[in-house]
Amino acid sequence: MNRHTKTELELSAKVTLADFQLSLLKRINNIAVSLMPEFEDKNKALDAITLDDGSLMQLLCSIQMEQKTRASEQEMRKVRRRRENLEAFYKSLQELGGTLKVNDVADKLGITRQAVNVQVKKNQLIAFKQNTDYIFPAFQFTDKGLVPGFKEVMSAFDEDTHPMLRLGVLKTPIQLSEDVTKTPIQIMQDGAKPDELELAIRSARLCGNHTAN
Repeated sequence: MNRHTKTELELSAKVTLADFQLSLLKRINNIAVSLMPEFEDKNKALDAITLDDGSLMQLLCSIQMEQKTRASEQEMRKVRRRRENLEAFYKSLQELGGTLKVNDVADKLGITRQAVNVQVKKNQLIAFKQNTDYIFPAFQFTDKGLVPGFKEVMSAFDEDTHPMLRLGVLKTPIQLSEDVTKTPIQIMQDGAKPDELELAIRSARLCGNHTAN
């Protein structure tokens, strides 16, 4: 760092630069510093030193372009992974019975769209953003409203438990007996028998405890 500073001072002593030129010089220096990791190999650095100024500039430009290309490829991989994860998530919702739009939910519950959105904000319904609207896993509903026990299970979660965590709990099998397991979703869809529903509620409460810990 001291050598860089000394070099800059020597340059300033030989050439009088305007403020805007000094700003440009600082940016050029920053670019050069950002390229130094590419020259950690001593032989590669020594080879660069032997180049004339024009060839060295071409080399530095090509290295910077390669860096940008690598960064773009990494971003593309991230975008692909996000898309694949999203597609897998929507597929899992279809396997659970599909999804409903907010108008469908409003009709089933006999309330307005605005009232549905209020329940979403209060985490009384499970919903996920898709573009600018919500989609609702259909397992929460019957033709006449909510599945039996749904309110009780949802109330057992901590209020700020994320919908994704809630969904994970509702999909996780519970051992009801030596030979029988059911997910909380299945328990509710089977009529929410009191002893089974209590186990589903317990799972929701445990999720809150684990999150807090």
